Amino acid sequence: MAMNFTSDVKKELMKLPCGKEESRAALSAYFSACGVFAESGTGEPEFFLVSETERVAEFFTGLFYNLFGERLIVSRAVKDRLSGRSRLILECPRGAKNALETLELYKPGAGFTVGVPQVFKENDAARRAYICGAFLGGGSITLPADGKKTGYHLEIAFPAEEDGESAVAEEFAALAEADDLLLKCVKRGGETVAYMKSKEAISDFLSVLGAENALKKFGAFCEEREKNNNLNRAANCSSFNADKTATAAVKQVLAIEKIVAAGADTTLAAPLKKLIALRLARPELSLQELADELGVSKSCLSHRMRKLTEIAANIP
Repeated sequence: MAMNFTSDVKKELMKLPCGKEESRAALSAYFSACGVFAESGTGEPEFFLVSETERVAEFFTGLFYNLFGERLIVSRAVKDRLSGRSRLILECPRGAKNALETLELYKPGAGFTVGVPQVFKENDAARRAYICGAFLGGGSITLPADGKKTGYHLEIAFPAEEDGESAVAEEFAALAEADDLLLKCVKRGGETVAYMKSKEAISDFLSVLGAENALKKFGAFCEEREKNNNLNRAANCSSFNADKTATAAVKQVLAIEKIVAAGADTTLAAPLKKLIALRLARPELSLQELADELGVSKSCLSHRMRKLTEIAANIP
């Protein structure tokens, strides 16, 4: 599940109903997370989009066509140097300026918009569609894996602006906070990443976006992992206690053998002689088990054992 969970979440989100205004918000967020913008030699705005998966590219190509009657085309595929995965480059042959203006990403005379457009902050449906679009474009979820030092991690990456900052990432985190989704931002290479690192926060994120099936799978995964962790802790604790008991028993046997070798056991009281005989015969028993065999309390037996240890310490 851990390897395919991000894909499962995105597949479910892409099947959810999406009205015109929600499509506009989701596309705007997708463009912000995956777009590269520039002005042509004639001053006209242009863009291309970088998509990591064909399925997501097809989804947003469909939204784009429904809104604008134009199709984004895959111009080429490039291989990422770090991940080794191929990325699709999407371009818009016609209508780029109209699309960018409609998506609140460009204003004539003012240039490209920086940050999250105000119109998508004003109602719940548009806000959540924007969050969804950003996650589909630049989001991923990492789950803990056995044998690896990984924890729960959700992130959405946004390209940094020319000054190295990413206003859209910071504003995106503020936008998500309206749904009590708390994200932190950190710079990483040429990106700014909005992220959360707790299973409770990720559960809330899936719930807010309406990914009910993914939420159930995630809950089942968390429960199973917690159960396994508890079993491992119990086993480790049991092993530690067993090691501790064995170490104590060895020290006790060595002390008793020293007493016996010196002949000092002959003058001891009967209860101490019984303890010596039982410990030498049953070195594997814990203090509680020794106490049960002798019919005394554990504290009483501990007192007798300390007495033997003191006697051994005083033997040259």
